[in-house]
Amino acid sequence: MTDTARIYVRLSDHSNRSIQGQIEDCREYADRQGFEVEHIHNEGQGQSGWDDTRDEYGQMLEAAEGGEFDALIVRDGSRFGRDKRERIRRFFDLDDWGVQLHTVSRGYVDPEDPSDFLMEVFKAMSDDHGKRGEVERLEAEMEKRRENGWFIGEPPTALEYTPNKQYLQANEDEIDTVLRVYELRDDGATYRDIEKEVPWSLPTIGKLIDRRERYEAVADGARLGFELTIVEPETA
Repeated sequence: MTDTARIYVRLSDHSNRSIQGQIEDCREYADRQGFEVEHIHNEGQGQSGWDDTRDEYGQMLEAAEGGEFDALIVRDGSRFGRDKRERIRRFFDLDDWGVQLHTVSRGYVDPEDPSDFLMEVFKAMSDDHGKRGEVERLEAEMEKRRENGWFIGEPPTALEYTPNKQYLQANEDEIDTVLRVYELRDDGATYRDIEKEVPWSLPTIGKLIDRRERYEAVADGARLGFELTIVEPETA
């Protein structure tokens, strides 16, 4: 079955790509990725993402929350939200709703992938009041963290940063619930069954199960570094 996608386009204050150009770029991307575009949310030539009246944006979010499509495609991160805080919130909202965010400039933006997600956020930040210097500083910091094998980004479910802000460790209030997910799965419970027993959505449960080895290592005292690499406690 072909995954369905919607396209969202708007002009920004520093736009260098017309509405029609954005649509063409997004359609070409959808074709390359094998998505079936079912709708284009077009704010129009006269509307910027900084206006309060963004009817198409609201309709798109409502449809995403309702699970009406599989992927959202935008030209780049600067089109998605009116400032960096809103963009970050919406990135995670889409993930919670089980909708993938794709940008023509970077491809699939995984909220839990340190490189793709943060680079897209940083790129989008450059659209906010010309903060190019801040973007460059953050890019340099991310490169430093990558070279040292330190984790980058928002900690995934049931994990938190170590005191030195370099690695991830178990969140003691939540890690036992993660282990409960594995117990239920081993007993033959379906994802739907597990959802009734824990405070997380189906997409989150799926990620916990996919990362079982890492979470069990963390529960035993290990730490996680760049791209969720397992790091022994004495190293962290």
